[in-house]
Amino acid sequence: MCMRSQVWSLVAAALLCVGLCGCSSSDDGLEPVEGTVTFDGEPVKEGRIQFRGTTDSRAFSAPIVDGKYSAEVPVGTSSVEVTASRPIPGKFDESNPGERVPVGEMYIPAKYNSRTELTTDITSGENVADFALTSE
Repeated sequence: MCMRSQVWSLVAAALLCVGLCGCSSSDDGLEPVEGTVTFDGEPVKEGRIQFRGTTDSRAFSAPIVDGKYSAEVPVGTSSVEVTASRPIPGKFDESNPGERVPVGEMYIPAKYNSRTELTTDITSGENVADFALTSE
């Protein structure tokens, strides 16, 4: 094969690869979403955020660390659930002799998790969804 033919073969292969890969942000139908989660004005130190499509029962979750999260979620409207726990000051489980284990509490109200009222719309491309939760 002559040099010119090899070059054109490489160019054609590269163009085919670019065409097959495309410019979409995700080959699996998921789009990136990131944001912050606060509770009564303070970042949620540690927790979990879950997105569940309203027309598709699949759920996608990500950790919340220092009030920030990053996930991949299908395009469309999703219900959002936030869970987090924290130690109860001065309360310990001492049921095992010689052990003092801090007792925790789930402090995010049910309206943000088991009975969530939160939703967000995910579109193609980059998405930012911030959630300012309150105890009220």
